Formats: sequence, structure tokens, C-alpha cells
Amino acid sequence: MDIASYVRAVALGMARIVTRTLVGMRVAWLRTGSALRDLPDTIYEQIRQWRGQSYVLPVDEQRRLLAEFYDKFEQLSDTICDAGYAGEGAPFQERYSELRKWLMRAYPLLKPYLTAHLNHDPSDAEFGLRTVGRPTDALEALFCAESLDTVLELDGGHLIGRLERARSALYRYADYLRDIILE
Repeated sequence: MDIASYVRAVALGMARIVTRTLVGMRVAWLRTGSALRDLPDTIYEQIRQWRGQSYVLPVDEQRRLLAEFYDKFEQLSDTICDAGYAGEGAPFQERYSELRKWLMRAYPLLKPYLTAHLNHDPSDAEFGLRTVGRPTDALEALFCAESLDTVLELDGGHLIGRLERARSALYRYADYLRDIILE
């Protein structure tokens, strides 16, 4: 290898390193910016959970959050059913992860209100113990696992019942909110 070829190879290698470094820095900067924008909400929610406090939502905000939560729940339900029908969760994992992320942030706000409307079943708590190490209710059991394949594999024949219990609780909670507003 002559000196010109050697210099050219080194220059190309350095160009690749610089390009990868700049792209990596750009990605890190975008992720950091996103995390910083979400930080105040995240910190506030976490401090509230540590103290064991629940934030009292006005009825109008509860209704808005419930409507959005129900929409995401139906999307999650469709995703789980589609994956169950297909027999594998891999093609649906990305959608499940997006919905899971949103539901995990919104559910603690609604959980104190929804608990009274849930029909509890031991299979839901058992599912949570096997996947996340703590008992869960019917709603939380649908999105507590990180992988959709885990939801399908550890189902134990209770998935349809779990979906129905969760949907029923959401309906009853919505009816309760309507009754409060009409009074």
C-alpha cells in the first residue's frame, strides 16, 4: 500500500467517525430535549406517588382523560386481539409499546377513581405477580408486561375475561361521571 492510499483510507475512516459522532450527538441532544420537556410532569407524578397522594381531578378533566384513556384502551384491545389471532406479538410490538407508554402515564391518574368500578379477579393479580412482581388489576394487567408476547404467553385463558372486566369498569365509571354531571 502506497502512502497516498494509506492517507486516503485514514481520511475516509476519520470522516466516518466524525459523521457517526455528529449523528450520535444529534440523537442524544434530541432525546435529552424530549426528556427535559417531559421532566416537570414526570417529577410531579413521581413525587405524588412516593407520598401516596392522589391528585384530585375535577369532573370535567376526569371525563376528558377517561375519553382519551378509553380510546387508547380500545386501540390496545384491538392490538392484543390482532396479535392473539395472528399467534405472535412481534408484528404488533411497536404499537403495543406506544400504547403501553401512554397508558402507564395516564392510569395512575384514573386508578383511584376506577378501582371502585372494577370487578377483581385473582387471575389479574397473579398475572401482575408473574410479570412485574406486584399484583395488578384487570386494566393494568393488560399493559404491565413490556412485551406483547408475554401478555399472550402468560394469558392462561383469562385474556378475554380480563378485557371484558376492564371495558366494563370503564363503562361503569363513565356512567358514574354522567350521573354526577346530571345531578
